[in-house]
Amino acid sequence: MIDTPQQRRPSIRRQLSILVAACVLPVWLIAAVMARHAYVSNLDQVSRDMLENARAMTMAVDRELANVQASLSALGSSPSFEKGDFVALHHQSREILKNYPGADIIVADRTGQQLVNTYRPLGSKLPKRNNPDTVRRIFEEGKPVVSNLFRGAVTKRPVIAIDVPVVINGAVAYDLSMSFPSLVLSSVLQSQNVFKDWYGTVVDRNGVITARTRNLDEYVGKELTGDLRAALSRSNEGTLLIATAKGGTTFAAFSKSSFSGWTVAVAVPAEVALADLYSWMRWAVGIGVASSLLGILLACWLASRIARDIQSLVQPALAIGSGEEAPAVATASSETSELAEALVQASRLLQRRAAERDQAERQLSLTIDDLRRETAERIRAMEEVRRQEQLLTQQSRQAALGEMVGNIAHQWRQPLNALGLLVQQPLLFHELGQLDREFLEENVAKSMAIVRHMSQTIDDFRNFFRPDKEKLRFKVADEVAKVLSLVDGSLQSLGVSLRVQQQGDPEVDGYPNEFAQVLLNILVNARDAIAERGVAAPAVQVSIAEQAGRAVLTVTDNAGGIPEEILPRIFDPYFTTKGPQAGTGVGLFMSKTIIEKNMGGLLTACNVDGGAQFRIEV
Repeated sequence: MIDTPQQRRPSIRRQLSILVAACVLPVWLIAAVMARHAYVSNLDQVSRDMLENARAMTMAVDRELANVQASLSALGSSPSFEKGDFVALHHQSREILKNYPGADIIVADRTGQQLVNTYRPLGSKLPKRNNPDTVRRIFEEGKPVVSNLFRGAVTKRPVIAIDVPVVINGAVAYDLSMSFPSLVLSSVLQSQNVFKDWYGTVVDRNGVITARTRNLDEYVGKELTGDLRAALSRSNEGTLLIATAKGGTTFAAFSKSSFSGWTVAVAVPAEVALADLYSWMRWAVGIGVASSLLGILLACWLASRIARDIQSLVQPALAIGSGEEAPAVATASSETSELAEALVQASRLLQRRAAERDQAERQLSLTIDDLRRETAERIRAMEEVRRQEQLLTQQSRQAALGEMVGNIAHQWRQPLNALGLLVQQPLLFHELGQLDREFLEENVAKSMAIVRHMSQTIDDFRNFFRPDKEKLRFKVADEVAKVLSLVDGSLQSLGVSLRVQQQGDPEVDGYPNEFAQVLLNILVNARDAIAERGVAAPAVQVSIAEQAGRAVLTVTDNAGGIPEEILPRIFDPYFTTKGPQAGTGVGLFMSKTIIEKNMGGLLTACNVDGGAQFRIEV
């Protein structure tokens, strides 16, 4: 069976359950962060507590050793040493040992030979001390020494010794030592019980286990290994987490004694140290899960009620779709009741709107007819504008053609006169009897040069009026020279003085022939103004320059200037002051269009002293 799109959509019950889950998720995340923080904080607290416990145990061990050292120092001040009365010393030592069960007192000389040993009866033959380094330090340094763990020469058991020097007359005379089993220190550690399942260890300067709260026979006398040994070698105190052989973890802390140089280490299983934290976390997780499940169940129940209310709105909605008035329905929630009432009102409103829509459609139809008529009128107006533009273009071409014919006439007039004279010369020379072949060849060569010049003039004018299809990069001076070659004849016929001034050699991207046509229109207007006003000493100056990266071309005449009242209108289409027979009024309009629209430049005009100036900037 294929699911329809409606069946694939999630139900409200499911969406509310997801909403509750989404709301619970941040709470769980926050709880996880708080649990993590509590775990880390508890872990830090356990580490601090264990380190403090290790320091306390170290101080307890130091106090025990200091008491032994104080007792030995008191015995060392006995007058029996000066008298050499070792019997008395033996008895005095026995009195002191009543406070230290299991301990022995030894008196040795510089060679380490035991003179008194309370472990043996008085008068027994005694061997040398089994820790010669300690004896040597006593006599060399004259300071008390706490030994590492060693095996007694007489007792043959692992013992710890505290040696003090016996000074007579300012010199060390004897080595007075008390040796006791490591069980004494183990008792000291056990008296400092903090955790239920903790265990403490005392390690001497050689890394050998000296005392332990548990399993003494198994560990005492063996070297410490593993991570704890490495940590002891790096620092005097600290904490670390140790992995046990059974796969568990143990918290450990250690502190080194400045009195003996020994280190006391304390360790406790992680599950014991963090038992309270684990219990709290189990309760927190249980309560959180129960609360989340209760919330989801409540959301499912509410979703069922909401779903029933929404399903009761289906019938009114279908009635609206069929154009009928929706029936009233009763729901359990205020929102759905309001929605049901709104559906009834909407059905009535839709019927009223349907009538209004029909009226609007009729009005829209009338509006569309008006728009069609207005569009047709605008199309006719646009066609009229295009026709006017075509007429402007045609008039511009006709004006240009007329100028071309006039300029050709000016350019040909002088060559035609010269050609006429050359044609008449052979007959005259023949009548004078001076006609020969050399004269005829010279006459023919001059005539053909004039004919070629006139033919080149036709080509120049034809190329000048050929339209440019693509933009080219050209030099302004080249186009000025081409235009002046076309109009210099007409200007000379009026006696116009033409002067060209050039600063730099600017180049322009554009249409060279159209640019030349604009310059031609300006020069022709200047020529016509000079001819119309009969200027006594007519002159035209063409200036070429480059300013701010742009090419600037100015044409200045002395024909009296442009009247101020018509100066703003000279670029308007069909505006002319020459009369209908002399001008069309499109030359300057087309020139401004070419420069500003086709080439992105600027064409302006102003009056200067005695004349007018046109400025082209591209």
